[in-house]
Amino acid sequence: MKNYFVIGNKVSKSLSPTIFNHWFNKYIINARYSFVEVNKKNFHKVMLNKLNEKNVAGFNVTTPFKKDIIEHLNTTNIHAKKIGAVNCVKVEKKIRGINTDWAGYLNSIKGLKIHKTKKILILGYGGAAQAIVYGLLSSGYKNVTVFNRSKKTINFYKHKTYTKKYSLIEKHITKADLLINTTPTNPLNRKQTKSVCEKAVVSDIVYRPKQTVFLKSFKKNKKIYGISMLIEQAVPTFYLWFGFEPTVDDKLIKKLNLKIK
Repeated sequence: MKNYFVIGNKVSKSLSPTIFNHWFNKYIINARYSFVEVNKKNFHKVMLNKLNEKNVAGFNVTTPFKKDIIEHLNTTNIHAKKIGAVNCVKVEKKIRGINTDWAGYLNSIKGLKIHKTKKILILGYGGAAQAIVYGLLSSGYKNVTVFNRSKKTINFYKHKTYTKKYSLIEKHITKADLLINTTPTNPLNRKQTKSVCEKAVVSDIVYRPKQTVFLKSFKKNKKIYGISMLIEQAVPTFYLWFGFEPTVDDKLIKKLNLKIK
């Protein structure tokens, strides 16, 4: 039996095991998916031990180790190189890392058919946000602005700019068509939250609870829930490991919804 897992800090409540074990059962794959809890002190030691285990065939990496994992890899794909982070690894003779976060987010908003010129605001600029910005810019979205507590450089596709302070958000937020929160809470104050147009789509990448603190702040706006990105990034991960795309069926959605109420 092949072993797969997600490794990271506070991953015992991750829904990745639910997703992948569902697909393993559905497609009669002799494998199991679990979680490996680590911290900053023992990450590299645990990672080396796991890579030496015979049955380990692949794994996911979550915050805050998406950059740390790179030193354990033999190769990464172009997207992981440009983002500077890896969230999916395949273990063969060579250990290969890729990034599926960027594609996961793009696919989660695909049904909205957001025009490339629409105004997109992103709150926070951690690892997941970097992947989202990369995905948006590489897909041709022209009007992407990132707000963060500290100043950070954004440098993708000759598009060099910097994050902006939250204190400057008010002149942008009233015209936002898509507002993406990548922070654990709601970084907007009450006045800023009320300034968001009711026609704007609001999105949060946190998937538990489904109605996050951020999403609860918007009563009338269309919402994109964090579970969408989790599922959509898992599809290309499965493809890397097994060579075909799994179906996201109603049974899986029902299982996940029961866990994120």
